[in-house]
Amino acid sequence: MEDRELIRRIQGGQTEYLNDVAARYYDDIYYFCCYQTGDRDGAYDLTQETFLRFIRYVDHYNYHNLKGYLLTIAMNVCRASWRNEADRESVLRAAREEQHRSAGSSEADNIRAVLLKEALAELSESQREAVILHHLYGYKNREIARMTGASLAAVKSRIRQGLEKLQLFLEKEDFYGGI
Repeated sequence: MEDRELIRRIQGGQTEYLNDVAARYYDDIYYFCCYQTGDRDGAYDLTQETFLRFIRYVDHYNYHNLKGYLLTIAMNVCRASWRNEADRESVLRAAREEQHRSAGSSEADNIRAVLLKEALAELSESQREAVILHHLYGYKNREIARMTGASLAAVKSRIRQGLEKLQLFLEKEDFYGGI
């Protein structure tokens, strides 16, 4: 069943179709929250909050891109979670701890994963969102502009500046070399 039909039925009172929406998009939202925060455990909570907000406001949804709508909600949920600097520090600590307890990957892969999370955490919220939506989810700049409410020029600038900062951080940490 297409997204439009699912939403029409949900808005018509058939709330059992909310499970179909969650099943279809849960992984995308969860991984977005992971990339945004660098914290797998926290991403579960943020994903749940995203779907709770979707359920709360489903009557206001107007049949555009459902995945984009859910990512916009997730983006706002993640923004709210990052407003507190203490949260940011605990996420970085959790990412470092996760590197030590990860099994099944090489140590170099674990170190790279932690460095990438730390590098993403160094970006501003708007740069991190734009880079993740563009490079990890494949959204076009115009779509990101619509989702974030920013101008097309701002989105292009955020992606360019974000990638430059990522590259500088990763070069400084020798991400490409001696690991």
